[in-house]
Amino acid sequence: MSIRILTDEQVKIISANKNVRRCSNKSIRYKKQFKEKAMELYNQEGLAAVEIFESAGFNLDVIGKRTPNRLMNQWNSSLKPKSACLRQLVKPKPSEKVRRENNIRRLKTRIAYLEAENDFLAQLRARTRK
Repeated sequence: MSIRILTDEQVKIISANKNVRRCSNKSIRYKKQFKEKAMELYNQEGLAAVEIFESAGFNLDVIGKRTPNRLMNQWNSSLKPKSACLRQLVKPKPSEKVRRENNIRRLKTRIAYLEAENDFLAQLRARTRK
């Protein structure tokens, strides 16, 4: 990934945009209101990221033609409510009582299996002795 270095003239032009919070030679910081409005247009209205940035007054030759799409993906993942994402990804842990009951059930099943195995082996030994 190459870093785009902006000239002082380009920095002045970009800084003059009402949607820019701060601009330097290496980075552009956008206002939160612009991000929220852009995400609304992108997700709900279905506008393309490039169209949103062009209508906001950004020159794609200066900021980069792929920058709008990249930023929309970043903003989409960062502006989503984190609690909703976590609920989908993380299963709730079972309570201590449920874990204990599951452990007891598993151990009872294991004991029944081992007892059946012992009975089977005892029957085999009895047959071979005869």
